[in-house]
Amino acid sequence: QARKIQVLLPHITEVLHDGNREIKMKALVVFRNVMGHLKRKEASPIAVQLAEELLPLLDDESSQTRELSISLFRDTVETVVGNDKRRMKKKVRRGLLPLFFHMHDETDSVAK
Repeated sequence: QARKIQVLLPHITEVLHDGNREIKMKALVVFRNVMGHLKRKEASPIAVQLAEELLPLLDDESSQTRELSISLFRDTVETVVGNDKRRMKKKVRRGLLPLFFHMHDETDSVAK
């Protein structure tokens, strides 16, 4: 199923920019589930692209969205293999400062 849904991921990525919090949350859960079922070699290029899309969500007004996007960002970083590591390194550098600030987030689950 995850491999079949993989075709829809670019369309689901567009939903992450939607203003509706519930839709963003559902899209993040879909990404988490799909990425968890793919082999690392298949998931690696998707993870690099997804990391870019997650960066704005790290500062979302919803603590649930922040928590889920931070967790998914961590998972995407751990998924990357081979030549994608260099590309991912750039994305991680861009996300480090927002992540650092969230260590002191008023929501404990986000700070953790």
